[in-house]
Order: sequence, then structure tokens, then C-alpha cells
Amino acid sequence: MSDAEVRFGIIGAGVAGRYHAQAIAQTPGARLVAVCASRTERAIPLAEAFGAGVEPDVDALLARNDIDAVCICTPSGQHAAQGIAAAQAGKHVLVEKPIATTLADADALINACRAAGVHLGVALQRRTDPDFCAVRDAIAAGALGRLALGIITVPYLRTQEYYDSADWRGTWALDGGGVLMNQGIHLVDLLLWLMGNDVVEAQAYTTTLARAIEVEDCVSAALRFADGAMGTIAATTVVAPGFPHRVEVYGTHGGVQIEGEAIVRWDTTIETTAAAPRAGSGAGRQAAGAGAHPTGISAIGHTRIMHDFAAAIRNQRAPLVAGEEARRALAVVLAIYESARTERPARPS
Repeated sequence: MSDAEVRFGIIGAGVAGRYHAQAIAQTPGARLVAVCASRTERAIPLAEAFGAGVEPDVDALLARNDIDAVCICTPSGQHAAQGIAAAQAGKHVLVEKPIATTLADADALINACRAAGVHLGVALQRRTDPDFCAVRDAIAAGALGRLALGIITVPYLRTQEYYDSADWRGTWALDGGGVLMNQGIHLVDLLLWLMGNDVVEAQAYTTTLARAIEVEDCVSAALRFADGAMGTIAATTVVAPGFPHRVEVYGTHGGVQIEGEAIVRWDTTIETTAAAPRAGSGAGRQAAGAGAHPTGISAIGHTRIMHDFAAAIRNQRAPLVAGEEARRALAVVLAIYESARTERPARPS
């Protein structure tokens, strides 16, 4: 179906649903057909804004024969069940991060899509950034030498009003965790992708310092990678006014510092055949972006993910971020939670 239009449905009409609708509108050969939400009145404005229909529930949307693919944009704890239902209805599945909130659910979704012969993609969109792709290629080509240290810092702000805005926010059942599962998993995925290796052990601490929620609003973790490299994660959602996140990778011959969505420094003492990343492409003060507000990110990443997913369907190839890749970041997050709960090192499984 290399020239066929890919027709989408969206389940969920919140912030993520609007990002997906915008991305579909910006993707040639893709069209939004219908939207549904837990409350129909929430789906109507999104559907009207993008010229789509409204369905009263998930079953009705999945029963339509004019929908090829479904975007799952609901609370994290619903991703697996809705994605499995979509796969069993013969729809390709693009799910928001995280892929699920447990490894059992992630595996069930992956297996359901495989059994149905449909594509499964996950919206971990920072992998689509051309500068970050250049960084990854250069690291893989040896530009930083032997990798020694990977660092994630997430000094975000999410107010109590943010958590109170929906009853699922800040709950284990539907949010799956706090700052690490909801906000930080994007950066965990980016770090794993750049390091090119799996985490084999995590030692972590979590706490809830300032928000009336079930889950953590502050976490710190030490990581050990399979190749011997070390890593650290420090993340919170209680820092006012909110600051841009940082992802850093260092090796025996250089390092890269990413702040927000920009490379602020790239230094290496050796040359490789890979194209050099744009060193200093984000030099200077970076905006807080998502660090200050959940909608403080550009839609370009979702648009690139949507372009890739539609192309994967047409060309019958794997999407850029397949389910198995998204599972890796989830496994690290869950190992960190296990370590914090047991006060012992934990291994991602």
C-alpha cells in the first residue's frame, strides 16, 4: 500500500491527543477519521478542529472499517488494553509513552500486535531529531571513545493544580509512576539510545516532597551499563519555575551535553567517518520548555514520528521506535522503582 492513504483514529482527546491530531494533519498521505474519549464532550472540539468524526466509545471507533491505524493517547495505565483491542481489530497501533506501566502489559501488547500482523510504534519522539541522530551516529562510530558516563537531569515543575486537573494524574494505577515514568521516560529512552547499551543494574531512591500524589515527585538513581559504563538520573517536578532537562554522555575521547532540545556542547579529540553533530547548535540560555509546562514542547517531534509511522505502514517495515525498543526504557524505570521500594539494587528484566 505504498501510495495508499493511511486513515487514523485517536483514542483520547487531551494534550497528547491534540499533538497526534496536529501530527496527522502535517503528514502527507495521512488523515484523521474519528476521535473518541472517555467523555464524548471532550472529543467533539478536537474532532471539529481537524475535520474528523466523533465516536461514543473505543469499541465503536475500532469497529469502523475506514480506519487503518489508531493513536492511543489515554492515561498510561490504559495503553496496553486499548492497544491490544486495536490490534485484535486489525488496526496498526501508535501509542503514547510509556508503552505500558508494567512489563507484562508491554509484552502482551507487543505480542498482540505481532500476532495480528499490525505495526506497533511508540511516541518517543526525541529519536527523530536530526541533531540527536547525528550524535548517536558519531558515538556509535567511536567519536567519544569508550563510553564512561551517562547523565540525566530533569529539574521540572508540575504544580499541584496540574495533578488535580485529572483524577488519574499522580496515581500508580493510571499514571504508572511520577516524574520518572511520566516526564523522565523520554530522557531515559534517549540516554539508552545514545549509549547504545542496556542498563544491567540500578540503585535508586524516590520520595514525594511537595505534591499530594501517590507517586514520586523526586528521584535519584545510579546505573550500571552492560559495557561497564556508569550512569546517573536526578529528576523532580517541584522546582519552580522549571528548568530545561539535560542529557550528557562522556567517553574517554570526548563528550556531548544536550540541554532542552539543543546540543550545547560537543567536544571530541578524535575524528570518525560519521558526520559531526552541530556543536553548539543550542549555545546560550535555553528555554525551560517542557520543564515549565506540559505543553511546552514543539509538535515537530510528534510530526516526525507520524511521518515515520505512516511510511512504515505503507512500506511494510518496522517503525522507528518499535514496541521492543520502548520496552527497554520501561524496564529501566521499573527497576529504579523496585530498587527504591526494596532499598536494594535491581536489574531490568
